[in-house]
Amino acid sequence: MKGFARVVVVFLTLAALIVGFAGATVALDVFQPANKHVTTTINFEVKSGDTTTSVAQRLQDDGLIRNALLFRVWARYKKLDRGIEQGVYQLNPGMTMNAIIQKLQVGKPDEQLVVIPDGLRATQYPGYFQGLANFKADDFLKTAQTGIEPDGTKLWTKYWFIKQPSSKTAYALEGYLYPSGYYFYSSDDTKAVIEKLLNQFGEELCPGPSSQPDAYLNDAAKCRANATPVNGKNIFDLMRAAYPDAKNDVTALNDALVISSFAVREIKDPKDLAGVAAVYHNRYLTIIGKASGDTGLLMGSDPSVEYARDTEKAPADGKWWAILTNGNKVATTNPYNTYTQPGMPPGPIANPDWTEIEGGAAPQSSKYFYFASDKCNVMHYATTLSDFNANVVPKMDTGNC
Repeated sequence: MKGFARVVVVFLTLAALIVGFAGATVALDVFQPANKHVTTTINFEVKSGDTTTSVAQRLQDDGLIRNALLFRVWARYKKLDRGIEQGVYQLNPGMTMNAIIQKLQVGKPDEQLVVIPDGLRATQYPGYFQGLANFKADDFLKTAQTGIEPDGTKLWTKYWFIKQPSSKTAYALEGYLYPSGYYFYSSDDTKAVIEKLLNQFGEELCPGPSSQPDAYLNDAAKCRANATPVNGKNIFDLMRAAYPDAKNDVTALNDALVISSFAVREIKDPKDLAGVAAVYHNRYLTIIGKASGDTGLLMGSDPSVEYARDTEKAPADGKWWAILTNGNKVATTNPYNTYTQPGMPPGPIANPDWTEIEGGAAPQSSKYFYFASDKCNVMHYATTLSDFNANVVPKMDTGNC
């Protein structure tokens, strides 16, 4: 009996050694590259709110690691679970798990996240790109103003939808520098930044196939044919109908962007955008003789005057869009002052996002020609100036917010 017991003990010991060896082999195996023969770069994005658990699962799903659970355990041991810097990291299946953890731990993503809010003017953009070593604010502003890159490329020839600037245009790229969240390489220069913003505008307007989303940026016919629909209709058809004096699609888009940029600078609540855009569109129709409104009605946009004022003299404190009074007494000869100059200004005054662009491209039907918000930011509308003075002005200082 004792001999049998000794045999059992030996057998169990050998089994434990075998299992232990197999476990160690498996453990060592999962630490190896997912595929040491593949070095193709994969752009792996760490998003806001990501944890080591979510990162581990996506790394496994992308074929970058073999085992998400072991990654989480090792990441905790390496103290990676304290947080991973948001951004895009260039990884490949040929990297070991430890190498991937080390790269994430350094916290220097290959691409940096830059978020541009909607409703800014071009002169406000440079401050968002100071983390890019090769970005030069002066070059950005010059290109935004002229529409011409340092190498002489005229961007309205590269992007068919950009309106060629006139001598009155303040910033040729105003309205087309699409506001959104972007990832940029730290080595990206000014040209790369500008073209990424313009590409995104074009891809919103007429997205190409998934394999080449920017396929139609220099092809007017294909862009029009593949345009993003608004209310089930072609956006270019809607804009040509909304702006009947526009000579072509480019001019109609520019007019829509003007209305959108007026509206985005006026509103505090996105739900008011359609109503405000409709008011400005009604004024435009009156000016070109396609609608009936008060005699002598102008576009009358306060933000347009702020734009004119700050274009003529940039604010020394860097605070753009300072509130003004008496718009007809500020920068009176500037073509962007829509209190003193008839018709539409030469171009947009800010950069709207897609929802706001839709408001200008397909303005809703409205009977109103005036609007104002009260102290609680509730918007009120009127059909005539007398209606406005009698029924809207008294509400400006009322309300319980």
